[in-house]
Amino acid sequence: MDPRVGGQSYLVTGGTRGIGLATTRLLLDEGASVMVAARTTESIERAAADLGENPRVGFVEADLRHPEGADRAVTAASERFGELDGVVNNAAGFAAGGGHPDRAAWTELFELKLLGYESVIQAALGRMRDGGGFVNVSGIASMRHWPGSPHVSAINAGVEALSRHYAAELAGRRIRVNTVVPGVTATDRYRMAVQRVSERDGIDPAAARERLDGGVPLGRATDPAEVAATIVFLLSEHSASTTGATVVVDGGTIAAPGTARVG
Repeated sequence: MDPRVGGQSYLVTGGTRGIGLATTRLLLDEGASVMVAARTTESIERAAADLGENPRVGFVEADLRHPEGADRAVTAASERFGELDGVVNNAAGFAAGGGHPDRAAWTELFELKLLGYESVIQAALGRMRDGGGFVNVSGIASMRHWPGSPHVSAINAGVEALSRHYAAELAGRRIRVNTVVPGVTATDRYRMAVQRVSERDGIDPAAARERLDGGVPLGRATDPAEVAATIVFLLSEHSASTTGATVVVDGGTIAAPGTARVG
């Protein structure tokens, strides 16, 4: 199915790895232009090498924990490509495990993910065409117990509420706002968890991977490209009547009573 995003312009935050990089790659493959925002020069350089030379991709260093970061990302996108057709809010970061999160962990994730997403939305509204769209990436900790991560659960739930709020607020401009909720996904953090479990339990990586995947009803971690395909679908005209939705891509984890987690 042609996602019909070719010739359009997008901003992807957290776009240099995992789901964000997969989304960037799919948009570029379909002929769209993408401004990728990330916190570090190192991650930008790595993603640029991965994607190769392409005049339809740009990069901007922007820390969404600070209001100026959102302004910098949106300004770079609009100056490079003009009016925006959509934004993917995917910036995130937290360390799983290690006991109960302290106040600093709560504050950092809140500023990066919830307040950061809000800042990007506000910065982008004046530079987005009517009929465009936002996709905010949450996580299944919002819908089920995730041991040791109350901040992740609460803030991801806030992302979903934020999407519903703006879906109602922006309907008059036909701007759609949706949330995608990934489950256990084969990102860098997942691969680190495989290594950690392998070393901790004295088993080979394949066995560690099988253990981590055991709580996923479909029996495997989700490929980031699968989440990206859902994101791009929600940005496209194929989902022109979809707004305020929360779309889960988790291999059935929420539907089943298992205990899937990374680490």
